[in-house]
Amino acid sequence: MAVTNTLNDSNNDKSQRSKDLSEIINPTSAPIFNLLQEAPLPPSSSSITSNPHIPSVSASAVLGESYSMPEGTPIVRGFDFSSVANNSTSSSDTLDGILRSYATMGFQASNIALAIDQINEMRKWRLSDVPYQSNEDESLKDMDLRKKIRARIFFSYTSNQISCGQREIIRYLVQHKMVDVIVTTAGGIEEDLMKCFEHTYMGDFKLSGRELRKKGINRIGNLLVPNKNYCKFEDWMSPLITKMHDEQDSNHVKWAQEVAAASSVSSNKELPEKFVWTPS
Repeated sequence: MAVTNTLNDSNNDKSQRSKDLSEIINPTSAPIFNLLQEAPLPPSSSSITSNPHIPSVSASAVLGESYSMPEGTPIVRGFDFSSVANNSTSSSDTLDGILRSYATMGFQASNIALAIDQINEMRKWRLSDVPYQSNEDESLKDMDLRKKIRARIFFSYTSNQISCGQREIIRYLVQHKMVDVIVTTAGGIEEDLMKCFEHTYMGDFKLSGRELRKKGINRIGNLLVPNKNYCKFEDWMSPLITKMHDEQDSNHVKWAQEVAAASSVSSNKELPEKFVWTPS
């Protein structure tokens, strides 16, 4: 929440395009949705509206006068591939242009553009973007230090993101330190380890799960995972779990002996902590 609030404070530097886009997509801050109101045209102003065969309700709802759009309202426009067909634009520049065009493409593409803007804000944010607060540590008054402190980015995902090709994207983000903290499920870790042993294959959503099970194949949506993938994971994981169990049993014996020794010396002596990390 602290990062979010701080990022909001630094949003004054965002481009006018981003602001306009946010206002249009978010109806809570957008008066634009209230601009088109019912404003029937005078009967004599148009041959269509004055046509007695057109019901007045239809003429009012469909052919009524519309208000002018606010100045600077983005125009719906997609990426023009002809602009790169006859020049030496690199593929990376073309991809950047396609993603930027999402902002004015409409539908869910515009939401993707907003997400991209937010991620870019998170990555470029520094503590120096906000003034020093009296409740902060004294050392944070140093502006050079504040310029080095960036937003701590948490990245959360479920196991299906590892089962599919998103795993390679997540690996890249982590490898290049674009995220600071990963929050995932046990399944997310399991699927990651399984892919270290065997491949997951492409299938089809329409494939019969019952028939696949008879062949020792599991279906995750349109992905296919042979049983041997799980078997290899179990063969690798089970010995580790067994070893950890044995190490904890051994440590519990030592803990019981320490408790007995402490109790015999003094009842006021603090007892040793029971939980210990195993070497494995």
